[in-house]
Amino acid sequence: MPSLYQKDARIASKLRVLFLGDSVTDNSLYIAYLDAYFRLHRPELDISLIPLGVSSETASGLSEPAHPFPRPCVHDRLAAALREARPDWVVCCYGMNDAIYYPFSEERFAAYREGMLALVKQIRQSGAKAAVMTPPPFDTASFSGHTAPEDAADFSYMKPYEAYDLVLERYSDWLRSLNAETVDGFIDIRTPMKRDIAQRREQDPQYSSGDGIHPNPYGHWVMAATLLGKLFTVMLERMPEYVEAPEESAWFELVKKRTLLLAASWKEHVGHTNPNKSQGAVPLAEALVEARLLEKQLAILAADAEDSLLLPRRTVRDGVRTDEFYLNGRECVVLRPETAAPGNPWVWRTEFLYAFNQADMALLKQGFHIAYIRLSHMYGCSYAVSQMKAFKTYLEQAYGLAAKAALFGFSRGGFYAMRYVAAYPEDAACVYLDAPVIRLTSWPGGKEEGIGSPAEWQDCLAVYGYGEQDADKLEDVSAEAVAALAGSGLPVLIVAGLADEVVPYPENGAVLVQALDGQRQGTPAEKKVLVILRENVGHHPHSLEDPAPIVEFVKGCF
Repeated sequence: MPSLYQKDARIASKLRVLFLGDSVTDNSLYIAYLDAYFRLHRPELDISLIPLGVSSETASGLSEPAHPFPRPCVHDRLAAALREARPDWVVCCYGMNDAIYYPFSEERFAAYREGMLALVKQIRQSGAKAAVMTPPPFDTASFSGHTAPEDAADFSYMKPYEAYDLVLERYSDWLRSLNAETVDGFIDIRTPMKRDIAQRREQDPQYSSGDGIHPNPYGHWVMAATLLGKLFTVMLERMPEYVEAPEESAWFELVKKRTLLLAASWKEHVGHTNPNKSQGAVPLAEALVEARLLEKQLAILAADAEDSLLLPRRTVRDGVRTDEFYLNGRECVVLRPETAAPGNPWVWRTEFLYAFNQADMALLKQGFHIAYIRLSHMYGCSYAVSQMKAFKTYLEQAYGLAAKAALFGFSRGGFYAMRYVAAYPEDAACVYLDAPVIRLTSWPGGKEEGIGSPAEWQDCLAVYGYGEQDADKLEDVSAEAVAALAGSGLPVLIVAGLADEVVPYPENGAVLVQALDGQRQGTPAEKKVLVILRENVGHHPHSLEDPAPIVEFVKGCF
């Protein structure tokens, strides 16, 4: 799948992003959430988010007979939008209205495909990059009106086809099939939104995700979090307090006010064919002046609200004292022991903090801190390593942790750990790698026996600034990391399953073991290299049911 990730997973210091779409984008809440993230966590960046959704709009040009007016089509305003907004990127979210709430038909589907391809082509011809989003799910359980069976005489947004979400899924499958020659980026919002709805409905069978067509604020947050991940390699799992209780955040209410002001003014400035015009929209020049004044108020409010917005949130999670905070816009977690062991030793989980954490919890009980910074989908690139270094420096200053950490690298986290040790061997007391990714061409590349992950492979190539033709350069990156760890003299523990089809041991862990053997033979305990191989075990489960060997190995390194 095409990726807009920048080389080294960096976010451009200046960027204009235009959002085109129907009423979900017209609502602009997910754009306000994006704006809130950048204003709060990365205020040094000049990221302009331009909301330009129009209610009822399509890319296909279709309209159901029962609609009160002909649906607007984005192509009627596209040239003006591109000319006036001058975007670097354009994010397009269409599909909900494009099948006009009918059962699937090849004719309507063809109109959608042609409309989307023409949309993307014109965006790219303007010099901007084009990213497409899947339509949100149609949630039948949240729809308050009546749906219609497949053999009904007619359908509309007031009486949609009862299985309309299956139609949207077919449209989404086609978007997923687009390659980098056609589009610059692809964002699947349906999958995480459907997952969120299912999880909430498990807790509350009566949960309503919105009105069936338009998501509620939680759905908008899932959209924003997904966009942050797919456009900017910022992976967030925590929901901000201003999403759960926006009425209690004067700061976010001001962010939303600014977004809605710009949305209304941009929409009327560019023009559209929806007869319902934005009430109270001011000329764009005036709106931009007012937006700058609101930005100054936001900066003041953010400073006043720093305690609640930015400082660590201290909670007790499953009986564990847990600090949650952000560093350079990245989520961080520190698990604090009841009583710290002498010297403040600590475990650094490089990925998957809470997964298979038997050894982590055992060490926590013995006085170790456990720390984590979320750098998912950065594949150990140089920028990720620099963020890891900043995190370690922060922990030493804020928590007084030991100068050397026990790095725990599970799966792809193994590559993060190796890359960090290659740059800063003096920061590690030991390295524990569990079913580790050692060669990126194995995972996510899938170039040998492993099954790989095509979507993540494209993300990985983009992060390193390579095309498919340059994939062999990632072998050099892996080889350098292996040689650095092997030559560091650090104690290394490797646990792996011999039936692992995701990250096969022969083309990953075994490569590192061979390098370690070549560097460390003939010294006590083979210079502290311990390898535990498990027959008939795949990629999961990680760790050991009895983590005692891991715990003793780590404790012996402090």
